[in-house]
Amino acid sequence: MSDFNGSAGALPGINVSWLFRSSLLGITLWDCAAGRRKLSEERHQAWHVVSFVHSGAFVLHARGRSAVIDATAVLLHNPGEPFRSEHPFGCGDHGSSIVIQRELLPDLLGLDARFAAIHVQSLFRTQLLQRLLVRSLRNGEPREAMAVEEAALKVLRKVLGGDAPANAAAPRQPSHRARRSYAEDAKALLQQRFRERLQLDDIARSLYVSPYHLCRLFREETGVPIHSYLNRLRLREALEPIAEGEADLSRLAAGLGFSSHSHFTAAFRKEFGMPPREVKKLAAARIPEMVRALNL
Repeated sequence: MSDFNGSAGALPGINVSWLFRSSLLGITLWDCAAGRRKLSEERHQAWHVVSFVHSGAFVLHARGRSAVIDATAVLLHNPGEPFRSEHPFGCGDHGSSIVIQRELLPDLLGLDARFAAIHVQSLFRTQLLQRLLVRSLRNGEPREAMAVEEAALKVLRKVLGGDAPANAAAPRQPSHRARRSYAEDAKALLQQRFRERLQLDDIARSLYVSPYHLCRLFREETGVPIHSYLNRLRLREALEPIAEGEADLSRLAAGLGFSSHSHFTAAFRKEFGMPPREVKKLAAARIPEMVRALNL
């Protein structure tokens, strides 16, 4: 369960709203509600927060330095670390943040669990992925917690890739046999529980490995993210009932762990190149027609 509370990531003069919360991380929207041209009072975050400016800019004063933080920068807040800000360009800046749960910190930042830099820049495709993830959450599009977690972890890995503390020990690389073992154990667990609304932490705890490393090891071994593999299992389980004429696709989708009928249909079309209703039609067709329709 998440131990985030309503104040996580919140600061005086900044409006914060939650888009997503899990046992690993949270995603928020923020906008500057009371920015001043003059230097603000000293403030600090309560959590490790990775913040993205979507529009506008401000000047950050921290660690004895000043920096312009605009949409090209990704801001890194350590909990309890004081900073001040000012708005010489005017108020109205807004953006989003990833708030990190304690369980992720050793894997992301090493034993000290501190961001070494105040901000990083030039993360073009990473920032694009982050914006698209936020858009999906804002629009309420069908999504599962595991898919959100995997995308957010990918963003964090890219943002923090060059930010590991100098005194952090290099992670021990598992052998090929160990990677395969983790992947096969994860596949076995998914086979048993693919109908459930799983989060990454559910799988990682069962395998006694961190969610961060499980994501990496599984993809290295199988070539696909865990959530994609999970959906493949679910969708293949759906083929037989659909071919047999299952009429209630909402019930089928819910029974397979999908968040909605539309989520199931979109995933099915992406995987097989056609919606479920076309598969129903093909099931009644002659074999040559099936082959032609599937372009095999």
